[in-house]
Amino acid sequence: MSVIDSAKAHFESLGIQSIEVPEWKDTDGKPSMIYWNPINLYEKNLLFKKSDNMSDVSILADILVMKALDKDDKGELQKAFKPEDKFALRKKADSNIVATVANKILLDTSFEEAEKK
Repeated sequence: MSVIDSAKAHFESLGIQSIEVPEWKDTDGKPSMIYWNPINLYEKNLLFKKSDNMSDVSILADILVMKALDKDDKGELQKAFKPEDKFALRKKADSNIVATVANKILLDTSFEEAEKK
């Protein structure tokens, strides 16, 4: 197997990631679950282009809008946030929770973690 094939196979093996967000309760009072597919370089490039200043933490809201998924009533994954939700994420949501979820999306997942799934 070539190195590029190995790199692609590794990325595909990561699968859908998730984080439980106990602070964001659903309608039944249960913690919300946020899902996402691993971020790739193309998506990171889009995010970096949005921010001339990489210390601008509002990019965390952009990450959630771009990558966060939740499940609909049928259990199908769908976008958790719309572009117009950025304002609320920036001004009306706990910045620590937004940062926690966004940083989790950006974190690398090891091959060993992917194998456990």
